Amino acid sequence: MRRRSALSLRHRSQPRGFGLERGYTIVELVLVMVIIAILGAAAGPRFFDNSAFDERAYLDELASSLRYAQKVAVASGCRVRTDIAASGYSLSQQVPQAGHCDPADTSFPVPVMLSTGEVMSGSATAGVTASPAVTVVYDALGRTNFATNQTLTIGPRTLLIQAESGLVTTP
Repeated sequence: MRRRSALSLRHRSQPRGFGLERGYTIVELVLVMVIIAILGAAAGPRFFDNSAFDERAYLDELASSLRYAQKVAVASGCRVRTDIAASGYSLSQQVPQAGHCDPADTSFPVPVMLSTGEVMSGSATAGVTASPAVTVVYDALGRTNFATNQTLTIGPRTLLIQAESGLVTTP
């Protein structure tokens, strides 16, 4: 005859629902699911809204492009024009002839190229705009064509171009 252990007899003698039964009730599971759904509905959209990041990225890109335009103008001795529209920008410069540029030339037919061979231009992502639309022309000394400082607005952020020095800052 087999002997049963005291442990197995004790487990059989306890009523159901006491001691050995472990887990969550259906009410507890539903309550946790409701709490997670409420938190997801409140916090979820914040994880998928990239507009603040897109605005900052475009501001930094535009500021970098303006600084590059100024450096190309100083290095080449030819004026460089940056056309800034609400949804994008492009850089172009005068045609250098025999090591210098014609100051009377206003056509700016040559696109500014990056060291990779790409044309220096960019466009804002959907929903991001720059205002006002302006044309910045840097001369061979790095100065702009503005009489006073110019402020560009991209979303809640601003970009300041100083007229005399051409300095671009993003406060």
